[in-house]
Amino acid sequence: MWRELVTFVWLLALSVSDIREKKVPVWLLWVGFMTGAGILLYRAAAGETDPMQAVSALLPGAALLLLAAGTKKAGCADGIVLMAIGALEGDRGCLAVCFGSLVLIALLSGVLLALKRVRRNTKLPFIPFLTAGWLILICGKSGIL
Repeated sequence: MWRELVTFVWLLALSVSDIREKKVPVWLLWVGFMTGAGILLYRAAAGETDPMQAVSALLPGAALLLLAAGTKKAGCADGIVLMAIGALEGDRGCLAVCFGSLVLIALLSGVLLALKRVRRNTKLPFIPFLTAGWLILICGKSGIL
């Protein structure tokens, strides 16, 4: 319960910053990433997760980070946040959050394009969609959905 509450507050703070300023504080990224990495290392050392699962939990975020660095179509912060979510939720949870957030941003983009509120190359903040995807995952795990 505490882990979910702290994660939600962290993601909410990042989302607000991403929406308002189109950038996020680096210190806030590092707090979340280091916390997730610490939890992941603890789980691996305690035998709760095997090392390959730990690595695979970070892969979606690492792929997004590489995409951001290579194409400039995504932000590096998005990849770091997804890596932290992977460290906290595991590989399946990270993939679910990634998939859910991509579906949500695609739906919103389609609606905004149809209403001619944005253009094809308009940049949208992605961290709020990661937050929504994470909330959907947590609500599904707890039986709310």
